[in-house]
Amino acid sequence: MKDLVEFTIDNLLQQERMQQPAQVLQTQESGKKFRQVMTKLPDHAVLHDVGPEMQPAIKVKDEALWKTSKQLEAIFVQQMMTEMRKTISKSEFMPSGFAEDVHGSMMDEAIAQASVKQSSFGIAESIYRQLESAQGNVNRQVTAQEISQTADNLKMVNDLSLEARKHAH
Repeated sequence: MKDLVEFTIDNLLQQERMQQPAQVLQTQESGKKFRQVMTKLPDHAVLHDVGPEMQPAIKVKDEALWKTSKQLEAIFVQQMMTEMRKTISKSEFMPSGFAEDVHGSMMDEAIAQASVKQSSFGIAESIYRQLESAQGNVNRQVTAQEISQTADNLKMVNDLSLEARKHAH
């Protein structure tokens, strides 16, 4: 099922890319209207684009953390798909049951995995940045503890050497 969904999404994206040149020509013909719309958009609107052209805006240093972030994004998208499916009214035309629910769940999972693989919603980047900074804070805390322990050890050695000197005289 996952392969079928990925294949279908790939085909849709290819069709969309092939239609883009025609859309560009139409946009150029109505260029004045397009420029008017684009000048009215706030600067941050471009940052909220979701599509296959979007690359992660972050430099991935930890591949395992990045993979986990993408998996969490897929889970979020799957939950979103499941909740959206609940809003569709059930038809009495065809009987439904457990198998249909399982199929719907599997389809939601496959769509979520494929969509996260093809493009990003920005959730993975946010999760990665949060976890990376938290991981950095933990590393800094460990380093601070090590420095504190080293300083305590040096102070103890210094105190012991002073005591030894006092007793030696």
